[in-house]
Amino acid sequence: MNRLPAALLCLIAFTPPSWADDAACPIPDELAIGDIALPNSRAEIAADRRLIVLAVGGSSTVGGAAGGRAFTLPARLQGRLQAALPGIGIDVVNRGVAGASTRQVATNLAATIKATGARLVLWGVGGVDAASREDAGSFTDSLQTGIEAARVSGADILLMDPQYAPSIARILDLTPYRDAVQGVADAAGVARLRRYDLMQSWSDEGVLDLDVSAGSDRVAVARRLYDCLATVLADAIVESLR
Repeated sequence: MNRLPAALLCLIAFTPPSWADDAACPIPDELAIGDIALPNSRAEIAADRRLIVLAVGGSSTVGGAAGGRAFTLPARLQGRLQAALPGIGIDVVNRGVAGASTRQVATNLAATIKATGARLVLWGVGGVDAASREDAGSFTDSLQTGIEAARVSGADILLMDPQYAPSIARILDLTPYRDAVQGVADAAGVARLRRYDLMQSWSDEGVLDLDVSAGSDRVAVARRLYDCLATVLADAIVESLR
């Protein structure tokens, strides 16, 4: 059981190589995040000229695969938001916990939002639950609980469905969890990044080798992946705040 969550990343860090920040990944139009409403984030910026984003989830949020905190998805997102929103104080707080289930995150979410003062929650879900064979109905309930916790706490929320890698897709069926994320997001009217589909597109097109085996190459892939995902997220967030 301990191997599957790590395998969902398909990326384990060793010695980080040099990294080109401007390596981009193509974003198919149908996979870009559409118009999203972030009323709490907009209000925070209007009142205090700042925005605190809370990143929660499991190992992919922690980002150890990238070989340094500066290369994690939350860190890359903060850099892109700062560049796009000059004059706004941006802080993307990383509260990822390796192995954390959706239920565990949902249970603690209100307290974490209160402690950080976040007005936008970025929540990566599904990978740990799929690996542990969590019941899809319980997973759905946990998602709904977390979204309600964010709303009661005065925070917007943006979901990311599970990650993709060819080797994992061959042995683990993520469809029930992806469908649950889509259904809950649509019903609740919250934004969703189709992370699985994006990563599959990048893998199929040869943009990213998500089954790479060499240690240093895994770090390079992780860094590029996180930077590409940060670009998609930042574009959508900035567009909604302008």
